[in-house]
Amino acid sequence: MKKNLLILAISLFGHVALAQNTETLLSKYYGVKNALVSSDEKKASEFIQALQKVVKAESAFKLKDNLTLEVDKLAKAGNLEKQRASFNEVSTIMWQIVKSSDKVSQPVYYQYCPMKKGYWLSNETAIKNPYYGSAMLTCGKVTETKK
Repeated sequence: MKKNLLILAISLFGHVALAQNTETLLSKYYGVKNALVSSDEKKASEFIQALQKVVKAESAFKLKDNLTLEVDKLAKAGNLEKQRASFNEVSTIMWQIVKSSDKVSQPVYYQYCPMKKGYWLSNETAIKNPYYGSAMLTCGKVTETKK
């Protein structure tokens, strides 16, 4: 019984921490995504560092270790193409975090690029593909929405 209560307490703590920080994580994430859409390697690197800082500064939350690992890989990517290659894993974990959060102030759209077979999150329904920039800006579709 004590074990079950401990697991419940840890789960609830993780859920509360997650709900409080989801908006900040999304804000930094969107900065990375928008820089990749614009093919701006310098801005992408700046936003990746900002996202990395926020993830590391936050209290424990569900999937923190996974997100930290993938954001660290993204931060080590040496150029735009490598950043784009690492972005899908970060996006997949971010979507899991958003889906389990009960406090998202605006809709989040989970979008998919069939050419890259990769996902990303957006705060708008319009497709702006971060994987190919202007070469395939509107390639993709919304697969799920969190409101």
